[in-house]
Amino acid sequence: PDQLERGEAEGGEYVFAVIEEPTLPAAEALGPLLPELIASIPFPKTMRWGDGSLRFGRPIRWLLALVDEEVVEFSLGPLKSGRLTRGHPVLADGMHEVQSAADYEFTLKNHYVLVDPQARWDELVNQLTTLAERTGSRLLGQHLNPWRHSIHYLLGNPDAFAAQIQDDLSLQTAFLTEWAAAALGKFGQRYLNLPRPILEAEMVHVQSYFPLQDSKGKLRPAFIAVRDGGEEHLDKVLAGWESVLRSKLIDASYFYEQDLKRPLADRVEDLRGIVFHEKLGTVYDKTIRIRAIATESAKQVAPRESVDPQALDRAALLCKADLATQMVRELTGLQGIMGGHYAERAGEPEEVARAIAEHRRPQGAGDDPPRTTMGCLLAVADKIDTLVSYAAVGILPSGSADPFGLRREATGVVRIAVEAQLNFSLESLVTAAIGALRKQVDLARSDQDVLDDVREIIRQRLATYLQMETDKASSVRHDLVDAALAVGFDDLLDAAQRARALESLARPTDRFPVTVATARVIERDGVPPAGPLQRPRSDPDFLATVVATTRVINIIKGFEGGEVDEKLLVEKGEPAEKALWEAYKVAVEKARGRQPEQIFDLIAGLREFIDRFFDEVLVMHEDEEIRRNRLAMCWQINEKLFRRLAMPIRAGAAGKAEWPARFVFSGQEAGPVGRAQVRGPALQVRR
Repeated sequence: PDQLERGEAEGGEYVFAVIEEPTLPAAEALGPLLPELIASIPFPKTMRWGDGSLRFGRPIRWLLALVDEEVVEFSLGPLKSGRLTRGHPVLADGMHEVQSAADYEFTLKNHYVLVDPQARWDELVNQLTTLAERTGSRLLGQHLNPWRHSIHYLLGNPDAFAAQIQDDLSLQTAFLTEWAAAALGKFGQRYLNLPRPILEAEMVHVQSYFPLQDSKGKLRPAFIAVRDGGEEHLDKVLAGWESVLRSKLIDASYFYEQDLKRPLADRVEDLRGIVFHEKLGTVYDKTIRIRAIATESAKQVAPRESVDPQALDRAALLCKADLATQMVRELTGLQGIMGGHYAERAGEPEEVARAIAEHRRPQGAGDDPPRTTMGCLLAVADKIDTLVSYAAVGILPSGSADPFGLRREATGVVRIAVEAQLNFSLESLVTAAIGALRKQVDLARSDQDVLDDVREIIRQRLATYLQMETDKASSVRHDLVDAALAVGFDDLLDAAQRARALESLARPTDRFPVTVATARVIERDGVPPAGPLQRPRSDPDFLATVVATTRVINIIKGFEGGEVDEKLLVEKGEPAEKALWEAYKVAVEKARGRQPEQIFDLIAGLREFIDRFFDEVLVMHEDEEIRRNRLAMCWQINEKLFRRLAMPIRAGAAGKAEWPARFVFSGQEAGPVGRAQVRGPALQVRR
């Protein structure tokens, strides 16, 4: 206690622990820490080199460590730290001395290395756009940082970085080069007769070239390629690039022509010879399961969405048939896309062909969900089957290991539901998938275990998705996500809307949704974009409502639930008790079909009735009948109204009440009634 003190900070009163620790010069303090820090950097795979036992992602050849002008001395294996470094491996041979930490970037730039990844990206994009404009062409936007986040922002947000680098060729190139040199190449005009996805796949995903298009968005027989090095002999390197692409396009033309000789439907039987997984049968078996799940999903969205069940079933039957084509065997990333193209060429209905083409989307952060309802349903069916199938045989993501991309598939389900505004029951689809799988495979795991595992994977991805900022929505605070998902997430869209509503409600100064897009408008015009504005809320309004709901929830801990005896309420109830029940009945009726923000308003409208109830009524009455009736009323209010929005208090692992989902805003924290309220964090440590 004698080490604690009170003080003002950031507009609120804090309790501080004052701990005195001896100080060391930075260079001396860092010496023992850096070897451990370097060795702790995680990699999916590590390697050893030379005679040492140190493992790292790549061999470490030298160590540079400086604080101002002073060397931070430490050893790592046979290496000792110093002030020497290397420049570009081709353009600047030998070791180069760095006089001080402040000179680091300048020294390396003089030896053909741009250290700052943002500077590398800016220089790369400048070269790309200059070359494209010189020929009257344009680059494809999806290969140039489509989210427009700064590179430094991405480096500080690993999830966002990992998601974007999958699809952003400029970002990949910036991290593969130290001194980029771009060159303009060409290929034969006749190859433009190939479907555009084939050309883009060969250039972008195989060769890492940047395709070019004209002002109307039509591909041109040209590309830009980048090498890590200067412009010396770049013309000879470019000739090699063009030759490699020409060979690839010759092969692609042959595969495409051969594939067109057989209708897509004729290839469905070929799927019996393609193994999906040794424990899960063939791709043909997977197709049968997808049809069953898609049928269930069609029942759920009708009649809200216009979907032809027969067309959806046809699309489900054909969606994997392109795996038996030569083109998709060569370029596996074209799965689905080529299926849609071949289906259209074979005379299948347009909606069927389009659903097939879309059913693998979204493939990454830069890829949008399907644009058609049928495509969304087919994509969800495919992804749910993949998740259920692997979970059923005990294959689940663990730590950083996810060899079958199950987290990506789960994220796809989440994004389709939320971004395509699609309501469906997750449990119903998973149950349908398990049933279809059991008809084909003997499973050792119970249906409930599989359901629980799949639900947990999707819950984690939904939580991560909501906490990430995108062009389409601002991030949601983690505790508000927890509160919203605690009451359920069977309908993913509904759960996301509840979480975002809580975020909106907990940000009293936000008069419009703050997203990357609106931020750009404000930066450009100085004012927010036109459109409906959210009604601003005061801190006390939100806090008082949360506290009121907490009082109701706290009193029913351990109560198993029950119906309210309205006759008893009329005969023996007190005025405040009757007033709360009548106000609740009006509110719960109005809550049907309302948006989360409107439900919060209805709950807020009950606050004065709740406060009066607890001030004037003894809930834990000595008469058991009266006590149970009052508890039942509180239980009904929580179960049928509060839980439509969020769960402020959850049961901990040991069954005890805790407050993990705290509503914190403007330096205030709403805690359970009867517990001391502390402004700001309850405890900070000053060192």
